[in-house]
Amino acid sequence: MSTALTYQEPYRLPAGMLALAVHLLFFFVLYFGFRWQAQPPEEFMVEMWDSLPAAEVAPEQLLEPPVKAESKPLPKVVAPVLPPVKADIEVRDKKKKQAEEKAKAAAATKAKQEKELRELEAYSERLRNSEQARIRAEVDAATATQVGRYQDMIRAKIRRNIVMPPDVPESAKAEFKVTLLPGGDVLDVELLRSSGHTAYDNAAERAIYKAQPLPVPTNADLQKMFRELKLTIRP
Repeated sequence: MSTALTYQEPYRLPAGMLALAVHLLFFFVLYFGFRWQAQPPEEFMVEMWDSLPAAEVAPEQLLEPPVKAESKPLPKVVAPVLPPVKADIEVRDKKKKQAEEKAKAAAATKAKQEKELRELEAYSERLRNSEQARIRAEVDAATATQVGRYQDMIRAKIRRNIVMPPDVPESAKAEFKVTLLPGGDVLDVELLRSSGHTAYDNAAERAIYKAQPLPVPTNADLQKMFRELKLTIRP
């Protein structure tokens, strides 16, 4: 009996130490477990970004050119035609009316100007005609005066060359058509109306030839009027 007790004594110390260690371990577990649960949660910090950071691009992606996507034409959008509002219609009608009034005024002004121009042209034409008529009348009068003067000179020269037959009354007169050359020479003499005395008619015709060259004007225009003369020869 004493032997058995002596044999078991050496194990009492380790068993006590082991029990002590287990109690200490249990104490630490309880202590630190309670402390961990009592700690407040950790604080979090949030940073605000204006824009997302650029994604990192792999070197292979930088070297390769980006593939362009085919651009498709956008569908043509046709704006709907809206009916004009009442104000627009009134403005358009007002502008149209103003344009018509301006066109009428312009047409009236043009017609008035054309009428005034026609009247001015007609007045100018009347003045020209009046002036030309006056000049022509003056020329005709001057020409008639010159023609009459030269005819008197021709008749006087012819009478000076008449050998008067007897018994010829002073009222006798013979009418001749005399054709002259430019210098006044007589080309032909034709009796148009007899005086009723053949002797006087023949004497007057002979005197016409004898009086050549007859006096004619030197002006070329007047000379044309003396190519053929109608002369009445009286005693």
